[in-house]
Amino acid sequence: MQIKSALDSERLDNVEQDLRELGYHIIENVISPEEADEAREVIWKLIDEDIENGQDHSYGDGKIRRVWAIVGKSPIFRHFIQHPTVIAVWKRMLGEDVIASTFTANVVGPGAPAGGWHIDYPYWAMQSPFPEGSLTGQTVWMLDDFTVENGATACIPESHKTLRRPELGEAEGMESVVATAPKGSIMFTNGAIWHQSRPNNTDSPRVGLLGMYNRSVIYPQEDMPRQLSDEELIEESDVLKQLLGRTIPFRDPDHGRNYHRTEDGFR
Repeated sequence: MQIKSALDSERLDNVEQDLRELGYHIIENVISPEEADEAREVIWKLIDEDIENGQDHSYGDGKIRRVWAIVGKSPIFRHFIQHPTVIAVWKRMLGEDVIASTFTANVVGPGAPAGGWHIDYPYWAMQSPFPEGSLTGQTVWMLDDFTVENGATACIPESHKTLRRPELGEAEGMESVVATAPKGSIMFTNGAIWHQSRPNNTDSPRVGLLGMYNRSVIYPQEDMPRQLSDEELIEESDVLKQLLGRTIPFRDPDHGRNYHRTEDGFR
């Protein structure tokens, strides 16, 4: 799989400005349609495996389905989670020691209803007012064309600046934008922006990946360190090891040393 180089400094400046001011930014055609189709095919296989194993991660009247812990389930997702464009953005916004919080697949099926207006972890676990600055960011990989008709993500620009979650019903009727873009594009969002998935009024599912990244001081939502075994990680990049939280030191002052996470404990 071919991976394009990271963003140049001017484009990265534009992304940062939009994330800080508007709360979102879209980069089109980050991967080819063929690469998106490859990932999409893997997701459907994983969904079949989940169903066979009695793992029904569905909601929205059963029309929206999530596949969790995908980093360890296919090499293609290990490529995507550390894509140079993605890492360039989140290192700029969240620091050089950025970690991954969660990486999942999300399928919005035909007839799926709109999702509720919400904010992302860790903000929904915090009391307002939230601290200023960026704690986390979401990366939406579009493996299909995202359109108004098929349930693309909607955001309320600048809502992240309120430093709080929306009250029930508050976001309804507010001016919002729908993130429409061709297959292979990425939408980056500030984790505190008010957003929702729109209803899918088509006859086809809309497939995406959701990759959340945190400042390293924020505990991840998924157990990222255990998604790959120690043996599987040997041939992987230092970037992936960092994203999975395998390089974060845990200080043991009594013994004058640091420990690091392994697949089943600390070393």
